[in-house]
Amino acid sequence: MDTARSGSFDGYDKEGNVVCYFKFPSDFRIRIPKVILNYNPDWGIVRLDKNGNKTLHLVRETKGNIDADRLRFPNERRKIICAKKHFKALGVSYRQITDEVDEWWLDDGENQ
Repeated sequence: MDTARSGSFDGYDKEGNVVCYFKFPSDFRIRIPKVILNYNPDWGIVRLDKNGNKTLHLVRETKGNIDADRLRFPNERRKIICAKKHFKALGVSYRQITDEVDEWWLDDGENQ
């Protein structure tokens, strides 16, 4: 995502708690149903929680289109649906975005 890659954390890291922004390595995979195969998310942010512990705070999937039905490959939509459920169960913010999304740190439905 161009905004985060260029270091634009305005509005996100007001407290200065971001430890790192990272791209998931290509060999990192989330196991999801066999029909869909494995999933490799794009990038995430680790930040300090209120107790000072490093925590995976959010994961974002950057695509060329925000409409999951218009993605290039049919399985992409299903992977994103499974990833939402996976990260929700972990208590980690997950969202599909494009490089044109300004407030990328917000969860789905928050002031977009």
